Amino acid sequence: MYERRLKIFLIVVVVAIFVIVGRLAHLQLIQGEQYRRRAGELLIYGNLLPTVRGKILDRMGRVLAYDKPCFDFCLDYRMLKGPGSTAAERRAYKRWVRGRVREIRKREKVSRQRAEEIFERRYEQTWELSAELTGATRNEIFRKAENAVRRIEAIRRGVGGPIREENLAHAVVPGLNEATAVKVRARLDEMIGASVHPSHQRWYPRGHDACHIVGRLRPLKAEEVRQARAIWKTDVPIEAKLAGNLSGDLVGSVGIERLCEGLLRGSRGYRRGRRTGRMLNEVHARFGSDVHLTIDIELQQALAGLLGRPGAIVVLDVPTGEVLAMVSLPTYDVNTYRREYDRLSRDQVRLPLWDRTVAIRYPPGSTVKPLAALAGLETGVITPEKTFHCKGYLHNPHAFRCWIWKYHRGHGDLNVVGALEQSCNVFFYNVGERLGVRRQVEWLGKFGFADRPGTLLPGERKGLLPDPRRVRNVGEARQLAIGQGQAEVTPMHVANAMATIARDGEFRSPLLVRELKSKQQVRRIPVSAEHFRLVKEGLYKVVNSPHGTAYKHARDTDIEICGKTGTAETPDRRIRIDSDGDGKLDRWGPAVCTGDTAWFAGFAPYRNPRIAFVVMIEYSDTGGGQTCGPIGRQVVRLCRAFGYLK
Repeated sequence: MYERRLKIFLIVVVVAIFVIVGRLAHLQLIQGEQYRRRAGELLIYGNLLPTVRGKILDRMGRVLAYDKPCFDFCLDYRMLKGPGSTAAERRAYKRWVRGRVREIRKREKVSRQRAEEIFERRYEQTWELSAELTGATRNEIFRKAENAVRRIEAIRRGVGGPIREENLAHAVVPGLNEATAVKVRARLDEMIGASVHPSHQRWYPRGHDACHIVGRLRPLKAEEVRQARAIWKTDVPIEAKLAGNLSGDLVGSVGIERLCEGLLRGSRGYRRGRRTGRMLNEVHARFGSDVHLTIDIELQQALAGLLGRPGAIVVLDVPTGEVLAMVSLPTYDVNTYRREYDRLSRDQVRLPLWDRTVAIRYPPGSTVKPLAALAGLETGVITPEKTFHCKGYLHNPHAFRCWIWKYHRGHGDLNVVGALEQSCNVFFYNVGERLGVRRQVEWLGKFGFADRPGTLLPGERKGLLPDPRRVRNVGEARQLAIGQGQAEVTPMHVANAMATIARDGEFRSPLLVRELKSKQQVRRIPVSAEHFRLVKEGLYKVVNSPHGTAYKHARDTDIEICGKTGTAETPDRRIRIDSDGDGKLDRWGPAVCTGDTAWFAGFAPYRNPRIAFVVMIEYSDTGGGQTCGPIGRQVVRLCRAFGYLK
């Protein structure tokens, strides 16, 4: 019996030895290379090296946007999300909790039960200490946490699977200074899932100034994250992958930040090596390029102080077409945009998020009369000597009246220079009638009114002109010649038209970014020098002749200013409110903004134009000359003080 058991035991041992030897031989001879490669891979690490976004500078090199070094207070995603609602999320949360409990047991050398008690206490006090140490309120931290969870959930749904952000810490209080970061780090042991990471934040030193131009950043959308992940799965060179985005990145949303995203973003670096110290390969990070704007931020700030109410001011350098300033009021602080977004977006009266210089269209009023005069002269429908008689209205006092009819009189006989000087509607009704809609649209298009203004900013809008195929009535032709009817343009359109007249017909699209100078459009408008001379004379008399519409308001004894006033009828702006208290929004709310769009546009000095400008004010109770003329004069004086009038 004993011998039999011994034999069975020996057979089992021999079989086991053969199995082990066979397995070892299989591992060594057949799968040896595979496992050696896998072991080598475990000794290899790969790190992404961060990049820094380029600066945005004004024409004098003053910084308008840059990446400021800082620290972020972060919480683990499981801390932010909690147990979740699905079985998979609950299992993931439990694994995270067990990991934290094991860390406490190992560090504190306590029992499992005691470690779980410590975890619970620290979990509860994490939120309280977060607020106490960072200076943020608990509500702010909770809101940041909820936003982070919503963003990551949206990305996860968009990608269609797990993403790395679910295993990372996320900033709930970004932008801490070094002193605060040191204070927080000293008490991290009293919290759960908290950490402080070196970071940088986009900072706009000028805050409100030029906020619509500079723009702002936004997180990647789910579709953009999906595209970025797809690139990393392809066989393209590592440099191409590093130049793209990763989830969690911020990209340009509006303004220069978006327009010059490719220049500003830069490219990550990559370091791959063995943990033994040997470097296998390295790609250096490429910092983003700086972008140089043509605006003068000090001039921009001074002009904003002149305007003081909703409207816009644009100043262009005549010889080059460079934008010296483009003011849109009201403004907002780009640094606090996210925190104040709800308030800013709800402001339906002042509309601070609107860029009035290139993104909002207005009826141009009489500022188009110089263009109608050039079209009439060049096509031969009028001559320099041709006069029309103004008795205050065209045919009867109930329709197509001149602005002077409110004084129960007319301008009498006027030629083209006098009609510009006194802004006679009747003269231009006649010009518009003879030109017709088609030819007027064609000539306005030559001055860029049918296109985008040309700054290349993402939000800029094309001018709106009537369609000659659909609008052929004589009334629309008359209205178009005085800037009413279906015509709408931006202040930048008007300013650039004045610059084109000042250059005797050389059209240059406004240049805002010096790095994009190659995209500036330059063309010649076919108008004779004599016709430009006549129109310039009329614009000179608008300001410098006692009969001119801007003489009392814009004349300067030291600088010969040329200009054109304009007053355009504008539909009342309405908002929807519950005016009768029945708990429902009224179908039509009361008008909160009433009045006309007031304009004053021109150039200076008369004999050697250096700057072109436009002043536009929304919903004015007085005409363009009285409202905008004094501001226009101050614009020219400021430009001289800043050295732009030589």
